[in-house]
Amino acid sequence: MRVDDWLRRLLWLYLHGEGCYPERMGLSVSDWENLQARFAPPAPDMPADCRLRQKLMSELNATRTAERAELALWLECHMSADAAPMQHIIASASLAFNHLWQDLGLSSRAELRELMSDCFAPLVEMNSNNMRWKKFFYRQRCLHSEGEVVCRSPSCDACYERPLCFEPS
Repeated sequence: MRVDDWLRRLLWLYLHGEGCYPERMGLSVSDWENLQARFAPPAPDMPADCRLRQKLMSELNATRTAERAELALWLECHMSADAAPMQHIIASASLAFNHLWQDLGLSSRAELRELMSDCFAPLVEMNSNNMRWKKFFYRQRCLHSEGEVVCRSPSCDACYERPLCFEPS
């Protein structure tokens, strides 16, 4: 898919209450308005529980603004030139509680890999062992930081699949 197709798809998922996004997908007001104007989607009436989940995710993200901004900046360094504001969407969804593909509302991990291939090709190349994306992001950032990054994935401790990712060698 093209980058525009991915942005359109993520916007549709957000507007239909899929995934685990903060309000405005974690975008600034101007980026949000530009995204909506660009794709002019019909805005459905979102169920109250979805709006509440987005509000709660916004409150959670507000406590981690520096972490989210640093992740978005790092993603931007590996992003295709036409993919903005994808780095902010991915960074915001990365602070949620499930696997990134689930937090984005995508249908599978394979679909997320397609999105990453189209929008962040250098990261797909770097992730040659197909590590879970959140774990990969935080591991890479930790390896290349100067001690400022917490070197764990944001929600691994509570994940039911933790044994699959951290099997003994």
